[in-house]
Amino acid sequence: MAALKMLIEGGVASLQINALAQRLGVTRGGFYWRFRNRQDLLNHLLDHWESTNSRNFLVALERSGTPKERYRRLVRLFIDEKDFNPALDGAVRQWGSIDQAVRARVRENDEQRIAALQKLFLEAGQETDEAMIRARIVYFHQVGYYTLGLEETRARRLTLIPLYDRILTGLD
Repeated sequence: MAALKMLIEGGVASLQINALAQRLGVTRGGFYWRFRNRQDLLNHLLDHWESTNSRNFLVALERSGTPKERYRRLVRLFIDEKDFNPALDGAVRQWGSIDQAVRARVRENDEQRIAALQKLFLEAGQETDEAMIRARIVYFHQVGYYTLGLEETRARRLTLIPLYDRILTGLD
């Protein structure tokens, strides 16, 4: 979707109707055929982020398996970057830094993601406070990884999984 690319490449300010219509090779009328206005487009983008990145994060942890298997599924989600788009996550976070309503929605999604991780650690037998701290550490680590723009090869990331597992999760 062109609007997603524009959001990722230039932030929310780059999402102007004329620029998007030009990029798509349509008239302004073509834009209005699909969206009522710019805010409608922005709402669709935010809904898309939530229904892909956030939903896929939660689904990875909700599916069946041991806590370690489910955690590893989440790690693969991050490494594969097919069903979780870190650039989109970063763009929405950046957008939230200038828009209070978006910030609230990001915070709500962050809280859901952390709660899902905490539940996983609780199911693994960790005490409540430890599960909460580990959930935060795992989550903050991954958000920080993307925010800092660390670049490692896929192969390198895969070789580090056991070490990250041991240090971040305490799962056997």
